[in-house]
Amino acid sequence: MKLFSRPASPFVRKVRVIARETGLAESIEEIGITSLEEMRSEMPKYNPLGKIPALIMDDGNILYDSKVICEYLDTLHDGEKFFPDDPEERLKTLLLQALGDGIGEAVIGASTEKFMRPEELVFEPAVEFQLGKVSRGLAELESKLDELNGKLTIGPLSAACAIGYLNFRFPDHGWQENNPSLATWYANFCERPSMKDTHFDPPK
Repeated sequence: MKLFSRPASPFVRKVRVIARETGLAESIEEIGITSLEEMRSEMPKYNPLGKIPALIMDDGNILYDSKVICEYLDTLHDGEKFFPDDPEERLKTLLLQALGDGIGEAVIGASTEKFMRPEELVFEPAVEFQLGKVSRGLAELESKLDELNGKLTIGPLSAACAIGYLNFRFPDHGWQENNPSLATWYANFCERPSMKDTHFDPPK
Protein backbone atom coordinates (compact mmCIF):
# COMPACT_ATOMS: atom_id res chain seq x y z
CA MET A 1 0.00 0.00 0.00
CA LYS A 2 1.05 3.60 -0.55
CA LEU A 3 0.12 6.51 1.69
CA PHE A 4 0.29 10.10 0.47
CA SER A 5 1.09 12.23 3.45
CA ARG A 6 2.43 15.39 5.02
CA PRO A 7 3.96 14.60 8.42
CA ALA A 8 2.57 17.67 10.21
CA SER A 9 -1.05 16.88 9.33
CA PRO A 10 -3.09 15.57 12.28
CA PHE A 11 -5.14 13.46 9.89
CA VAL A 12 -2.12 11.89 8.27
CA ARG A 13 -0.70 11.27 11.73
CA LYS A 14 -3.87 9.37 12.71
CA VAL A 15 -3.26 6.97 9.86
CA ARG A 16 0.44 6.65 10.62
CA VAL A 17 -0.25 5.98 14.31
CA ILE A 18 -2.93 3.36 13.69
CA ALA A 19 -0.67 1.67 11.14
CA ARG A 20 1.96 1.30 13.83
CA GLU A 21 -0.49 0.24 16.53
CA THR A 22 -1.86 -2.50 14.27
CA GLY A 23 1.51 -3.72 13.01
CA LEU A 24 0.80 -2.61 9.44
CA ALA A 25 3.40 0.15 9.11
CA GLU A 26 5.87 -2.00 7.20
CA SER A 27 3.14 -2.78 4.65
CA ILE A 28 2.70 0.91 3.81
CA GLU A 29 5.05 3.01 1.72
CA GLU A 30 4.78 6.65 2.79
CA ILE A 31 5.00 9.19 -0.03
CA GLY A 32 5.65 12.68 1.28
CA ILE A 33 3.91 15.68 -0.23
CA THR A 34 6.28 18.46 0.70
CA SER A 35 4.84 21.63 -0.80
CA LEU A 36 1.58 23.38 -1.58
CA GLU A 37 2.43 23.15 -5.26
CA GLU A 38 2.61 19.36 -4.96
CA MET A 39 -0.71 19.42 -3.12
CA ARG A 40 -2.26 21.32 -6.01
CA SER A 41 -0.69 19.28 -8.79
CA GLU A 42 -0.58 15.76 -7.36
CA MET A 43 -3.31 15.18 -4.80
CA PRO A 44 -6.31 15.75 -7.12
CA LYS A 45 -5.09 12.67 -9.00
CA TYR A 46 -5.83 10.58 -5.91
CA ASN A 47 -8.55 12.56 -4.15
CA PRO A 48 -10.96 14.84 -6.06
CA LEU A 49 -10.94 17.14 -3.02
CA GLY A 50 -7.16 17.49 -3.29
CA LYS A 51 -6.66 16.59 0.37
CA ILE A 52 -4.38 14.27 2.26
CA PRO A 53 -4.19 11.53 3.33
CA ALA A 54 -4.92 9.20 0.46
CA LEU A 55 -4.15 5.47 0.42
CA ILE A 56 -3.54 3.37 -2.67
CA MET A 57 -4.54 -0.17 -1.74
CA ASP A 58 -2.77 -3.25 -3.01
CA ASP A 59 -5.51 -3.80 -5.61
CA GLY A 60 -5.00 -0.29 -6.98
CA ASN A 61 -8.15 1.21 -5.55
CA ILE A 62 -7.80 4.47 -3.65
CA LEU A 63 -9.20 5.50 -0.30
CA TYR A 64 -9.21 9.03 1.07
CA ASP A 65 -10.22 10.74 4.32
CA SER A 66 -8.45 9.61 7.47
CA LYS A 67 -11.63 8.17 9.00
CA VAL A 68 -12.17 5.88 6.02
CA ILE A 69 -8.51 4.87 5.79
CA CYS A 70 -8.24 4.15 9.52
CA GLU A 71 -11.38 2.02 9.49
CA TYR A 72 -10.07 0.09 6.50
CA LEU A 73 -6.73 -0.57 8.20
CA ASP A 74 -8.64 -1.77 11.24
CA THR A 75 -10.01 -4.65 9.11
CA LEU A 76 -6.51 -5.87 8.22
CA HIS A 77 -5.29 -7.05 11.62
CA ASP A 78 -6.36 -9.58 14.24
CA GLY A 79 -5.79 -7.49 17.37
CA GLU A 80 -8.15 -5.34 19.42
CA LYS A 81 -10.26 -3.23 17.10
CA PHE A 82 -10.05 0.57 17.07
CA PHE A 83 -13.63 0.74 15.76
CA PRO A 84 -15.75 -1.34 18.17
CA ASP A 85 -18.47 -3.66 16.88
CA ASP A 86 -20.82 -3.10 19.83
CA PRO A 87 -23.28 -0.39 18.67
CA GLU A 88 -23.20 1.64 21.89
CA GLU A 89 -19.42 1.54 22.19
CA ARG A 90 -19.01 2.30 18.51
CA LEU A 91 -21.20 5.39 18.74
CA LYS A 92 -19.22 6.73 21.71
CA THR A 93 -15.97 6.05 19.89
CA LEU A 94 -17.12 7.76 16.69
CA LEU A 95 -18.33 10.78 18.66
CA LEU A 96 -14.95 11.09 20.37
CA GLN A 97 -13.25 10.77 16.98
CA ALA A 98 -15.48 13.54 15.62
CA LEU A 99 -14.52 15.77 18.55
CA GLY A 100 -10.80 15.17 18.00
CA ASP A 101 -11.08 15.66 14.25
CA GLY A 102 -13.11 18.83 14.76
CA ILE A 103 -10.39 20.27 16.96
CA GLY A 104 -7.82 19.44 14.30
CA GLU A 105 -9.93 21.07 11.58
CA ALA A 106 -10.33 24.22 13.68
CA VAL A 107 -6.58 24.42 14.25
CA ILE A 108 -6.05 24.12 10.50
CA GLY A 109 -8.58 26.91 9.93
CA ALA A 110 -6.90 29.17 12.46
CA SER A 111 -3.39 28.51 11.19
CA THR A 112 -4.43 29.03 7.56
CA GLU A 113 -5.83 32.46 8.44
CA LYS A 114 -2.93 33.34 10.74
CA PHE A 115 0.10 32.05 8.87
CA MET A 116 -0.78 31.76 5.17
CA ARG A 117 -1.86 35.35 4.53
CA PRO A 118 0.20 38.52 4.39
CA GLU A 119 0.27 39.99 7.88
CA GLU A 120 -1.82 42.98 6.85
CA LEU A 121 -4.59 40.71 5.55
CA VAL A 122 -4.90 38.46 8.59
CA PHE A 123 -8.40 38.74 10.08
CA GLU A 124 -7.87 38.13 13.78
CA PRO A 125 -11.58 37.62 14.59
CA ALA A 126 -11.55 34.66 12.20
CA VAL A 127 -8.52 33.22 14.00
CA GLU A 128 -10.22 33.68 17.37
CA PHE A 129 -13.42 32.12 16.04
CA GLN A 130 -11.55 28.93 15.16
CA LEU A 131 -9.53 28.91 18.38
CA GLY A 132 -12.78 29.27 20.31
CA LYS A 133 -13.86 25.96 18.81
CA VAL A 134 -10.56 24.49 19.92
CA SER A 135 -10.99 25.70 23.50
CA ARG A 136 -14.53 24.32 23.74
CA GLY A 137 -13.42 21.04 22.24
CA LEU A 138 -10.58 20.68 24.72
CA ALA A 139 -12.93 21.46 27.61
CA GLU A 140 -15.20 18.68 26.36
CA LEU A 141 -12.25 16.29 26.19
CA GLU A 142 -11.34 17.26 29.77
CA SER A 143 -14.80 16.03 30.78
CA LYS A 144 -14.31 12.71 28.96
CA LEU A 145 -11.24 11.40 30.75
CA ASP A 146 -12.93 8.09 31.54
CA GLU A 147 -13.30 7.48 27.81
CA LEU A 148 -9.80 8.72 27.02
CA ASN A 149 -8.32 6.43 29.67
CA GLY A 150 -10.41 3.45 28.61
CA LYS A 151 -9.77 0.98 25.82
CA LEU A 152 -7.55 2.34 23.07
CA THR A 153 -9.79 3.15 20.12
CA ILE A 154 -9.84 5.65 17.28
CA GLY A 155 -11.39 8.17 19.70
CA PRO A 156 -8.43 8.81 22.04
CA LEU A 157 -6.05 8.40 19.13
CA SER A 158 -7.83 11.18 17.20
CA ALA A 159 -7.85 13.46 20.23
CA ALA A 160 -4.12 13.00 20.81
CA CYS A 161 -3.24 13.74 17.19
CA ALA A 162 -5.36 16.90 17.26
CA ILE A 163 -3.68 18.14 20.44
CA GLY A 164 -0.27 17.42 18.96
CA TYR A 165 -1.15 19.56 15.96
CA LEU A 166 -2.36 22.37 18.22
CA ASN A 167 0.97 22.29 20.06
CA PHE A 168 2.80 22.42 16.73
CA ARG A 169 0.85 25.35 15.24
CA PHE A 170 0.07 27.33 18.41
CA PRO A 171 2.68 26.34 20.99
CA ASP A 172 1.75 29.29 23.22
CA HIS A 173 -1.98 28.54 23.28
CA GLY A 174 -1.78 27.61 26.97
CA TRP A 175 -4.60 25.04 26.88
CA GLN A 176 -2.93 23.01 29.62
CA GLU A 177 -3.76 25.57 32.32
CA ASN A 178 -7.50 25.19 31.79
CA ASN A 179 -7.36 21.44 31.17
CA PRO A 180 -4.77 20.01 33.58
CA SER A 181 -6.14 16.47 33.63
CA LEU A 182 -6.25 16.39 29.85
CA ALA A 183 -2.67 17.67 29.75
CA THR A 184 -1.57 14.80 32.00
CA TRP A 185 -3.42 12.28 29.86
CA TYR A 186 -1.88 13.68 26.69
CA ALA A 187 1.64 13.59 28.10
CA ASN A 188 1.17 9.94 29.06
CA PHE A 189 -0.37 9.06 25.69
CA CYS A 190 2.59 10.60 23.90
CA GLU A 191 4.83 7.99 25.53
CA ARG A 192 3.37 5.37 23.21
CA PRO A 193 5.98 4.27 20.64
CA SER A 194 3.53 5.00 17.82
CA MET A 195 3.23 8.63 18.96
CA LYS A 196 6.98 9.06 19.43
CA ASP A 197 7.64 7.57 16.01
CA THR A 198 5.22 9.98 14.29
CA HIS A 199 6.13 13.14 16.20
CA PHE A 200 6.92 16.00 13.84
CA ASP A 201 9.40 18.78 14.54
CA PRO A 202 9.45 21.58 11.97
CA PRO A 203 12.73 21.98 10.09
CA LYS A 204 14.98 24.69 11.51
